[in-house]
Amino acid sequence: MNQPHPVQEQVGSPLESRYRRLLWAYPGDYQAERGDEIVGTYLDTVEPGRRWPSPHDAVDLLGAGLRERLRGYGALGLVAALPLAATAALNTLVAVAAFFLLQVEVEDPRFARLDSVGPFQTLGVVIWLGWLVVGLTAAVLPGAWARSVAAGAVLLTVAVPPVAALTGQPGPPLFVLIPAVALGLATLALPSHPGWVARSLPPLTAGCVTAASVALNAAESGGGMFTSYGSTPELLAMAGGLMFALVLFVGLGRALRADDAGLWAALLLATPAGLFGANQLSQGLWGGPTLAAFAVTTGSILLVGAALLTVVLAGRATRHRTVRRSAFDSTCPTCGHRPEVAAEA
Repeated sequence: MNQPHPVQEQVGSPLESRYRRLLWAYPGDYQAERGDEIVGTYLDTVEPGRRWPSPHDAVDLLGAGLRERLRGYGALGLVAALPLAATAALNTLVAVAAFFLLQVEVEDPRFARLDSVGPFQTLGVVIWLGWLVVGLTAAVLPGAWARSVAAGAVLLTVAVPPVAALTGQPGPPLFVLIPAVALGLATLALPSHPGWVARSLPPLTAGCVTAASVALNAAESGGGMFTSYGSTPELLAMAGGLMFALVLFVGLGRALRADDAGLWAALLLATPAGLFGANQLSQGLWGGPTLAAFAVTTGSILLVGAALLTVVLAGRATRHRTVRRSAFDSTCPTCGHRPEVAAEA
């Protein structure tokens, strides 16, 4: 007696409907044309008895849907920009982590008027150690391992404030944590097969910041300039600006070779760079470092960043549709046929 095909067994099942829900990531016309084929392919690969798509399948489907939408907008450069933005974000976090560990966390808590957390000023020490581990993993075990460890570091960064509130222990201020979370989310797109330059950057960055911190402490006979998080807002704003400037510089250089991925990366990192300066900006705009002023400033930066990305995507989509329409409407002066290749451009 013939056994039913695995796909036939899953037709109409909860698993099939859950795979179909993931198709929302694709454009509507693509779903109608290829949806059955896509779902059938995934159902053909799952083991019997599974009721939910695996995390790998879900990420794969959502990522493919995003790429297809961006293809329709003429913005595939944004997909290519994600690994570049992730690499820049990770190295910025590694630099910030090394700095805060050596310049703030190991300083006498009395400078910050805080109760100590062991030999450290705050629970932030676990965050910065976590991001240094991510940097080491990206150098030694890039790809899926690095992305998994980065996801854990993001969760750790988010978890520290409520843990600090519940335990009564001090934690880093929000003007430090919010940009760290924003950059951490960007690191989830770390490349699967980075070159030796990208792999060597995190340990090199950590080493350079460590050397600079040691030299600064020696010059000040034990330190004194950066004794708490409250003494670092200006430096954070400079770090965000430097990160954005470097990525923009790389993007302009790649643009000269008809590669817009670097410019897309700069656009993606504009919001985290702005968040690094949110504390300074709120003081300049509202005259004081109040929580309300910081919240309004942070929200404004997020809205402006999202609006800027939306406007650029809309402009690229409009231009792409215009080019496609022109290609469809044009005819060959010799044979009178429309060029089929241009239609896929």
